[in-house]
Parts: sequence; structure tokens; C-alpha cells
Amino acid sequence: MKEPPFLSRAGHFFQKKLGFFRQSYRQDFFGRTFVIPAINGRKTYISELWMADLIAALLRQRNGAFVDVGANLGQTLLKVAALEPDREYLGFEPNPACADYLFELVRLNKLHHIVIPAGLGPSTAVLKLNLYREESTDPSASLVDGFRAASFGSKPVVVIGWNDLPQQLRPQNVAIVKIDVEGGEREVLDGLRELMDTQKPFVLVEILPPHTADNHDRIERQEHIERTLKNLDYIIFRVRKGPDECFCGLKRVDGFGIHSDLGLSDYLLVHRQDLAFAQHLATV
Repeated sequence: MKEPPFLSRAGHFFQKKLGFFRQSYRQDFFGRTFVIPAINGRKTYISELWMADLIAALLRQRNGAFVDVGANLGQTLLKVAALEPDREYLGFEPNPACADYLFELVRLNKLHHIVIPAGLGPSTAVLKLNLYREESTDPSASLVDGFRAASFGSKPVVVIGWNDLPQQLRPQNVAIVKIDVEGGEREVLDGLRELMDTQKPFVLVEILPPHTADNHDRIERQEHIERTLKNLDYIIFRVRKGPDECFCGLKRVDGFGIHSDLGLSDYLLVHRQDLAFAQHLATV
């Protein structure tokens, strides 16, 4: 027999009061212990171990802020906080469910990190975030219509242009940009073009492959990014990883190519002035 609506709501209320929907626990992330909130089934997790090693090397090389575009549930935020707690951090996350979680993660750990509850693009707009899983924090969600087949649904979200950020939130010096935006890399890089031209930050980016030669939209996006990087005098390095997800160096490539190997989707974009450093990392 179906539970009466009142009892269902009352049960939910008392479970929430007792903390069943909002708990926290302690967990070690990359050498530091953090308080991890678990909110209505949402919690962050350790992922991409190779990235921690690469970020550590980049942090040692360059002073300045870390800009995290597509912060999701704080996987990269925790890496930066563990490796260099005092490093200036600015995160962008358009999904309200993820942004709310990030606010709580920052609060519980008394971090100085700033999270903007919006995406980053060439201009400020309200766009549609397409969801592909039945979870509010879907990590495969994309602002690009048709990037994947069979969207589960969508929600309106805000995207902000870099130059539209209030002056007090914009870092004076940016050392590293990480981009993980499920197909929207072109728009993010277009929005950061002036920044890349003047400050020449390292750019860590995931660019998912087109799989086949007839995926014209993804290929056109890749080619647009390749032209942008060439004009900015940036060089593309593919991240090499070991079977245990450790960082194994870099491989210089001319472009992103047509392939279907998701393991080859992570790149470090380096301005020519830092070529010698990147070549050293390539031999790690």
C-alpha cells in the first residue's frame, strides 16, 4: 500500500532533522584530511590521480591564481587545497546542485577558495544545461546542444564572461586554468583569449574525441580550438598516464585528432615561452 502523502512528507522532515540527508565525514585527499559533506546522496570523490602530480609541478613553476572551469563536486578544488592551501583559487560551476555542494565543502573546511555559481564563456548569458543522467550533479552535463545523444532533461543556468566578473573577484595574475566542460571548451577558450594572450597561463583541458570522421560538430570545434591556440602561440601536449592512473609525462601533438580513446582526452596547453619546461615534463 502506498504511504499517505502526509506521512511521507513527515518522515522526510524528521529524517532531515536527524541529519540523514546532510552528514559529513573525514577523508584523506592527497596528503591532507578534509571534511567531506554528504548531502542528499551527493558527495565528492577522489579521481584522476595523474592530475594531482601534474598540478603540483605546475604550481611549483608559476605563481598566481588557479582558475577551475567546470568545478563539479570539487575534485580539482581539493587537489589544489591539499597541494598548496594558500594558492588563490577561483572556480566556475553552472550546475546549481554542484555549486551548492561546493559552497558547503568550502565552508566545512574553512577554505578561502571562491566559487562562482555560473559557467564561463565569451559573454554573459542564460543557457540550457543538458543532462544525461538521472542525478542532479551529472558530471556529463553539457552546455552544447546535441553533444551527446538522448538528453535526459535540461535546466537553465547562467554563463558569465570573464570581463563581466566584478573586479574584486578577478585574480590579477592567473597561473593555471583547468577546463572540464563536456564539449564547451571552444566557448571557454574564446572567453579567455585576452587572458591567455597577456598572462599566458598553463591550461589543463579535457577534449573528448569525435570517435568517427562523420562527427562534424566535434571536429569543427577541435579545429576552431587548434586555430585559436596557433594564433596565441600555444603548443598542445597530450597527458600520458600509467595503468594506475599515475602521471607518466607529456607527448607533443600537432592537433587533437580523430580517435575514440577516452584515455587520450587530457591535454596541457603551453605557451611557447614555457616550451622548455613542458619538454622537461614530457620526459618524467
